[in-house]
Amino acid sequence: MRSRFIFYSLATALLLAVGWGFQPVETKHFFQDWVLWYEPLIGGSVCGLLAALLGVYMLLNRIVFISLAISQGAGLGIFISFFIAGLFGMSLAGSPMALVSGFVFASLTALLFAATRRSVSTTDESLIGLIYCAASGLIVFIGDRISEGRHDIENLLFGSAVAVTGSDLVLLVAATLVIVLLHLLFRREFLYVSADPAFMAIRGHKTKFWMVLLYFTLTLGITVSMRTIGSLPVFALMVVPPWIALNNSRSTRESMILAIFLGAVIPPLGYYFSFLYSFPTGASMIVAALAFVGISLLEKRATGTASLRR
Repeated sequence: MRSRFIFYSLATALLLAVGWGFQPVETKHFFQDWVLWYEPLIGGSVCGLLAALLGVYMLLNRIVFISLAISQGAGLGIFISFFIAGLFGMSLAGSPMALVSGFVFASLTALLFAATRRSVSTTDESLIGLIYCAASGLIVFIGDRISEGRHDIENLLFGSAVAVTGSDLVLLVAATLVIVLLHLLFRREFLYVSADPAFMAIRGHKTKFWMVLLYFTLTLGITVSMRTIGSLPVFALMVVPPWIALNNSRSTRESMILAIFLGAVIPPLGYYFSFLYSFPTGASMIVAALAFVGISLLEKRATGTASLRR
């Protein structure tokens, strides 16, 4: 396992060197002015490791698109809060109520999926698609009647990756600590309910409870992360690092650690290349993630590593 981390650490250093080779002056400015970027960099790295951690369970559950449905549920809650506030002539600018509303509706979305996925005669993908379409349609329907607060809504939905404040960082780190603590305490239960819920049922465990608790951590992680870096980068970070880790690792423990490592280094690389070449930050994170996909394929071809059986 150590050799694989050395390999990906060297790959990270190589990507940094590529940026420095093509843009030496901008690279120098980036590192000299680190005091201007350290909060967004830390925030992005925390979002990345959190998304990667949660993404491992999502891929084991084979519900890769549930994060998009939960994100749309959060968006619906945010739009509804601004719509109701507008009816009463209130402003939610700078208020935490919109984020709370987003979390509540995201939780309801996750609970709806958890409660119905085993009780309807359809695939998980179909159910996720139905929830996503319903939330998206209601967002457009309600959003047409919102005249004020669109800038605040965009910040909550798409993040403000280059304008992360100290208070944003505190909220993000606090939520991450809660989620990581839950996953450390109940790691076995979350893994079993993700990979083999039938085994847990045979053992007499309450699979529904553990599934709901897992979805709670998923919802909280998505809600606070999308507020920082946006929904699309969060989705990418929940898919790419876990996919690389699960595809090339020999154990669940190794895949979990590798996914968290990649999730932590990809967002800072995205910021780095965004600064050097003036690309959108979120898109730069996704491109950095895709670079690691290519690197992982080269590694697998060179070593012949067998993928982790799920």
